[in-house]
Amino acid sequence: MKDFSLQGEKMWRGLTNFWTFVFLVFLIADFFLHNQLDFLIAPFSVIYIGILGLYVGTKEFDRWYEMHESRHPGELFVLVWTIVIFSLLTLSVFLSDGYSVSSEAVADYIMVLSVFALTQKSKSLYMKKRERKRKIKK
Repeated sequence: MKDFSLQGEKMWRGLTNFWTFVFLVFLIADFFLHNQLDFLIAPFSVIYIGILGLYVGTKEFDRWYEMHESRHPGELFVLVWTIVIFSLLTLSVFLSDGYSVSSEAVADYIMVLSVFALTQKSKSLYMKKRERKRKIKK
């Protein structure tokens, strides 16, 4: 059962990485195309957040059932998203009219931050629980 779980996590991580790359490239392209592709941001957003949620949910479920072994820090997702959003916001200030960041992109960034914060809290609670169990066994 353990191998199946790790394969499932790998699959969701792979999909999450793929859609993160596709979505961020899309957001950058939309920005430079003066938001001509805004009509596609909502569908991309729903797909991305759905897959991210499934990956994180799978990972946290596995952690709490002691089946999670890999280390793939969410800090990288947050860092990449922060760089992209900050860069686009900065560029929109300095470039001429027509360059703007979609509010949907900002909402997705906030969702990524929220998911990261929740997983960090879950991880912290899990570590405390594990530490208490270890102390009881001693």
